[in-house]
Amino acid sequence: MKFHAEILSEKEIKLIHQKTMDLLESAGVWVKSPSAFQMMKEAGARVNEEKMIVYLTEDRVMEAVGLAPKKFVLAARNPKYDYEIPSLESRHLMSGICTSIYDPYTGERRDSTKNDVRNVGRVFQKAVTGVAAWTGCSALDVPEKTHCLHEMAAIIQGTSKHVQFQLSNTREAVYAGQILELVAGSRESFLERKIASILYCPVSPLTHDKAMLDAYLHLADYEIPVNIYPMPMIGLTSPASLFSTLVQINAEVLSGLTIFQTARPGWPVIYGVASGAADARTGFYVKSGEAPLISMGGTAMARYYGLPCCVTGGGSFETMPAYLGGADLIDGIGVCDNGMAVSLEMILTEDEIAQRILRICKGIRVDENTDLVDEIKEEGPGGAFIKHKSTLRNFRDKDEIYTSPYFPSSLRGTVNEKADAIAIANKMVREILEGPVEDALPDDVIAAMEKICAEADAAARI
Repeated sequence: MKFHAEILSEKEIKLIHQKTMDLLESAGVWVKSPSAFQMMKEAGARVNEEKMIVYLTEDRVMEAVGLAPKKFVLAARNPKYDYEIPSLESRHLMSGICTSIYDPYTGERRDSTKNDVRNVGRVFQKAVTGVAAWTGCSALDVPEKTHCLHEMAAIIQGTSKHVQFQLSNTREAVYAGQILELVAGSRESFLERKIASILYCPVSPLTHDKAMLDAYLHLADYEIPVNIYPMPMIGLTSPASLFSTLVQINAEVLSGLTIFQTARPGWPVIYGVASGAADARTGFYVKSGEAPLISMGGTAMARYYGLPCCVTGGGSFETMPAYLGGADLIDGIGVCDNGMAVSLEMILTEDEIAQRILRICKGIRVDENTDLVDEIKEEGPGGAFIKHKSTLRNFRDKDEIYTSPYFPSSLRGTVNEKADAIAIANKMVREILEGPVEDALPDDVIAAMEKICAEADAAARI
């Protein structure tokens, strides 16, 4: 039987929904984009013109939920990495927006570059549990006004898995569309196989900022899947209550979904959840134990609305509840220093931890390969089982007895387990970076992508 955990009762889920509907109708959301605000007004939403507040009724929200696809594929450049969501078990989204990286050759923490984004993609390509690559880190060596576009190009160059990116303005969106068409072959080909998605962050509490929202509405014709990913800090940008934070997240996701469905009915949307508690002493973000609980609650709400979901908190045993909750995508592997830096080695070590957790999530299987009671009878008291064919078979079956091909079981529980695992991963990272790029894009396509980025840089300077 598969091991699964639920954190909210049916009654509590309905209460969160009811509180959310009341919040959206009474407090509303601040839509700072004039064009999006006008669109919602013309669609019949009640508004406050002076404050640019849009109020949403339950009927309007649930109509939008009904329009959103309940199943779709995150396609990849290499079709063998296609990933349909909702899924049968959790997989990983590479995280993003870190501004530092631990150099795999010197060990020093330094500012990240565009080439580092490529290298994140190359290492993530090898992650067994990795299915979609956000950019991992930021390109601080390119113009600030176009850095998101450069990061998009770099992550596509680094991996043939599905990619996720973000944009900061409509000018970037114009060139992003060109890159999507270039890599897919045409706009029609992209619409058929959506090899990329976008990450949209409402500003907590209850705010939809202009720049990112306008950029994504510009891409409406591409119907590019949108991961609506609120990031409230418990106690700072949401109340110091997990329940109330879930209500706020639900309001931010559903209001975003309503905006996108109003712009383009049927636009694929992922219900995203990313939250943790602030450090009570400093106010800084920390990887708190509350984060996986919020992730589980968000997963439950996504399932209530029939939507695919993405949550924060992967790659450590503390975050195991997020996997037990059954989220489709979990981000966070490879990210350290409370979300400020990325480690290429930790992409691999935390992928390993995730594989162990997913084995636990599979629970205890009962079938013809695991019901071996007859062998116990055969051996009787004092017997041994090493000679049985089932022993070899089941030790080779990772779904029964998990054994890592890279990280020896002898490391487990040792005082230097983490350091020794990082050393093994560092060797693997260097081999990846010094070897050929898997599923590399043709040189002329890469050159064309870089030309598009250069044109965007030049336009941004005008």
